[in-house]
Amino acid sequence: MAILAAEDKNLKFEQIVKVLNKIHPVSGRLERIGMLKNNALCLLDYAHSPNALKLCLESLKDQFNGKKISLVIGCGGNRDKSKRQIIGKIANKYCSKIYLTDDNPRHENPKNIRKEIKKKIDKNKLFEIPNRKEAIKAAINNLNSNDILMVSGKGHENTQDFGKKKIFFSDKQVIINSIKIRNKSLSNNIKVNLLKECVDNRKISRLTKLNRASINSKDIKQNDIFFAIKGKKNDGNNYISESIRNGASIVVTDRAKEVTNNKKNLIKVKNTLDFLTKTSLKIRDNFLGKIIGITGSCGKTSVKELVSSSLNKIGKVSSSPKSFNNKYGVPLSLFNLKLNNNYGIFEIGMDKKGEIDFLSSLVKPDIGIITNVSYAHAQNFKNIFQIAKAKSEIINNIKSDGYIVLNADDGFFSFHKKIATKRNLNIITFGFSDGSNIKFLKIKKFGNYFKIKVKIFGESKVFKIRYKYMNYIKNILSTLAVLSILRKTNSLNINFFEDFSIPVGRGNISKIKYKNKKFFLIDESYNSNPLSLSSAISNFSNSPIEHKKKHFLMGDMLELGRHSKKLHRDISSTLNSSKISKIHIYGKDVIETFKDIKNNMKGRILQNKSDIFDLIVRDLNNNDYLMIKGSNSTGLNKIVETLRGKI
Repeated sequence: MAILAAEDKNLKFEQIVKVLNKIHPVSGRLERIGMLKNNALCLLDYAHSPNALKLCLESLKDQFNGKKISLVIGCGGNRDKSKRQIIGKIANKYCSKIYLTDDNPRHENPKNIRKEIKKKIDKNKLFEIPNRKEAIKAAINNLNSNDILMVSGKGHENTQDFGKKKIFFSDKQVIINSIKIRNKSLSNNIKVNLLKECVDNRKISRLTKLNRASINSKDIKQNDIFFAIKGKKNDGNNYISESIRNGASIVVTDRAKEVTNNKKNLIKVKNTLDFLTKTSLKIRDNFLGKIIGITGSCGKTSVKELVSSSLNKIGKVSSSPKSFNNKYGVPLSLFNLKLNNNYGIFEIGMDKKGEIDFLSSLVKPDIGIITNVSYAHAQNFKNIFQIAKAKSEIINNIKSDGYIVLNADDGFFSFHKKIATKRNLNIITFGFSDGSNIKFLKIKKFGNYFKIKVKIFGESKVFKIRYKYMNYIKNILSTLAVLSILRKTNSLNINFFEDFSIPVGRGNISKIKYKNKKFFLIDESYNSNPLSLSSAISNFSNSPIEHKKKHFLMGDMLELGRHSKKLHRDISSTLNSSKISKIHIYGKDVIETFKDIKNNMKGRILQNKSDIFDLIVRDLNNNDYLMIKGSNSTGLNKIVETLRGKI
């Protein structure tokens, strides 16, 4: 209204916008008084009627979605007695804690006023404290991280009316003083405050220094926190002493019987992983930036790295390291989220139904991405439709009015779109298909690079990229989808993706010298499943290599369960139609593939790792190409590491 009035008096819109940040609310009208060091916010309002109170609380619920609201409330004496229960009912609906106190009792018994209000308030929410100053102090002392407190009823007033006498009383001043006192007991490090909340303030001093968290004692550095978790192979409780020697300021454990000299560092909990998860969820709720959650059968890590690299150019980014995408990695990555960053990017994996649902409920993405659906980690699923359903679990946990980025070329695109539509999410699509919001148009060679032309919501743009791989182009498109949601695509120049290198093990090419041979190694050794394998074969087959042989060393695709035999056999048709010269195998499952390969394409069946090095010496000519791909558990990735060390 003020903007329209100013424009009507011929002020330019640009002038008006520049001064908007100088406008302050009227004193006592949803006035922001201050924040605690645990990110709790204290507000003051004049609302003392049902409609005014409802509007305020609805506004807070809308603006601070998901945050708990505490309320200090009372009613004036000798006024509107019929509205007291209505006010109690409204407070009960919107607030998690209600501090019932005296307002301006005037000539009425304040106890009777409170009695009427609390008839409609649940007992578990009610804190009845007649003294208004003490009620405000108690409310502020009980605020947890990210809570909202509204002190309502008197707003800007500087007196409290008891009928025969009026005393000086300022809600605002009491709030300010109470915040100062409470902040003295809180740490300047928000994560220390969150930990203190989770252990009822025991064991942790507000002066404790805290940097990063780790579940690996060898990674611990000065003032890190060590979570001693028992995993499948190692029990972190056996490494508590090592973590303390390495400088851990806090150790969280559910055992620790063997440690006696460092009890001041220890927090004993019922279950360490549960405690890490609980604390990480609090950290997520205190993050004010945008969170992006990425899942899918293939390409999660690559997309995460590309999105992270891109957003780092326009803001500050925290992202999950390596493949921290399971029940250990996601909470740990959340704990290490830097709360002053603009973006948090998390990879979410699974090997069974319900895992993505749980992990994405911790991440609570503003933007979700499903890269694709294929047979990966398929041992716990009857069919691919069950895998698609499991991937769709992320959609259920995207924030209201959030975004889901979907691959329009994927076989389960319509299925996922239907689920997202039911949730009223914003759907952004990418791919080669007509109708994609972010659509690939064409690519051509440009010196040592390629130029890719894409259409972003109808507008054509050109970018220089390093790789022609189709899966890499899809990753570019999904990243552009995220950037379009954040309204950053208009400012992107042609060189935006030029400096990005794909993560190790996703198609990197290295010149290797091993003994008497010089050859090119195509490293596709980061895991293997039918979709990523088909993509790697296609990329290798279509690469413009003349007069040199293309050798492919293929290892087992693991974690496919009952589907393994068929899926290994199916890949042979892809190989037979490729331009690969020789196919060598390493493993027992891949024998099924080898059976149906054309005889002229069959290379060696390798029994052990020494055979692999013998293959290089005996079968490769100088400047030939060798692509290696297999699941991590085959050990082929270790062979590649050894060869890369020979560069």
